[in-house]
Amino acid sequence: MSDLDHPKGEGNWTLLQQHPGRAMWQQDLTSSTGAVVSRFWIINPPEDLMYDTFDEAEAMFEVLESDD
Repeated sequence: MSDLDHPKGEGNWTLLQQHPGRAMWQQDLTSSTGAVVSRFWIINPPEDLMYDTFDEAEAMFEVLESDD
């Protein structure tokens, strides 16, 4: 298992972006009512950062890129 794989957890996972040393994943969870809730994860070892919106996650992913 790579350090940049998605965190353990339920749902459908989609890799959105990957750069050396970090990755951004989308986690889609289906509620009991059938609604889909998406969360966005940035894997930046040793941290796993979770965001409720794509815009927040993308902004942080770009900030991390500028730190390279």
